[in-house]
This record gives sequence, structure tokens and C-alpha cells, in this order.
Amino acid sequence: MKKISEIISKPVYSKAAGALVGYVLNVEFSSALDKLTGFVVVDEESEVEGRVDAAGVTFGEQALLLSEGSNLIYGYDVGSSNPIGKVVLDARGKGYGKVRDVFLKGKRVEGLLCDGLYFHPKNICVNGPDALIVFSRRKLQKPFSFEEAALQPEQHVQISAPLPKEVAPFRVTPDARSLIGKMASRDIFGLNNELIIKKHEIITQKKINEAKKHNKLNLLFYNSK
Repeated sequence: MKKISEIISKPVYSKAAGALVGYVLNVEFSSALDKLTGFVVVDEESEVEGRVDAAGVTFGEQALLLSEGSNLIYGYDVGSSNPIGKVVLDARGKGYGKVRDVFLKGKRVEGLLCDGLYFHPKNICVNGPDALIVFSRRKLQKPFSFEEAALQPEQHVQISAPLPKEVAPFRVTPDARSLIGKMASRDIFGLNNELIIKKHEIITQKKINEAKKHNKLNLLFYNSK
């Protein structure tokens, strides 16, 4: 079983040419969040983003390989189908934090993990732009830990016990909204060598828009804290 956090930032190679295409910036899912449908790949030098269908991708431990017939579409705008970073609420308004990772079996979603809940896509009743609403009437099948979720992907519960405190933080998939309020850790320059944002400057929506305009959003993602 794989995790989305393990796929983000991996290098992508062309299987036919043996050439480095770029690295994984983001992933896309079906509207029901039950299947991985595509990858957003970015060229490290030009910062140009492209989209490739998941059916044409083989992902391994060290890298992703694009099949010979893969159609990589450049100039692609990153969508919002990735649930990582979304708030999770049940139908009564109880919060469980944000989605931290997604577990996959092949390209099928086995479960989603947030701060206090591990659940199956079938337990989602609303997939909105900012939050996932999950059913709250179904009873707990059995308490379990994060380790059990990883070792037994076929077993899912609706509402789980809180995760142990010792579980390490998860790397979150890049989401432009998550940058707001963070601090730039270095100077970011635009296409004409103009200063977009200074080191230690707080990131605002305006700064994000400027970074997008100059194709430097990816650089900002990896140089903020």
C-alpha cells in the first residue's frame, strides 16, 4: 500500500526515452475520491506544469515512469481534487482536523487519514472545495491505530480512535491556500529577475498570484515555513 505523501516530489522519467520529465507536484482524484486519476508534473528548470493520466503511469519506490503512449499536457492549471489539507467534519459538525494523507492500493483509494480519523471514501457524503463531510450515524466497528490501518488496508471504520501522539507528522500535498500566512524562507525572483517576495515576508494571496504569474509557485512551496 502506498501513500500520496510518498509520491509527491518523486522524479518522473519517460520509459521510452529514458529522460527525466520532471517531478510530481500534485495528484488528482475522481469526484468520489475513490480513485487516483492523474498526476501534475512540473519541469524543474522551466517550472512549467503538465498533466498526465494515471493510467499511463507506473510508480515505483524511487521514481515514476511514463509509458510510451502517455499524453503529457503542458500548461496545466493545478486543480482542487486533491483532498489533502481539507477539513473533515461529520454530519453533526464535529471536527477531526485536516486530511493528512491518502492510502492507495494500486490506483484505488483504500482510505484517507486525518488528525483523528481514518475512513473509507464510501464514508464521505459531501466532497466540497474546503471540507469533507462524513457520515456520523454509523457506529464504531473497532478502535485501531495508524499502524493497523497501514497493515490491514482491507479493514475500514467510520469513526476511529484518535491517532497516537507518537505518530510522526505527515508531509502535506502542495495547496496554494495552505501558503497564506506562512513566511518565505528566501527571496523569490520572477521571470525578469524582479523580486516577487522577500525572505521572511509573510505570504498573502496577492503574493501567491504573483508567483503563479511568473511560474514560481512551486519554488515558493518549497521555500516557505
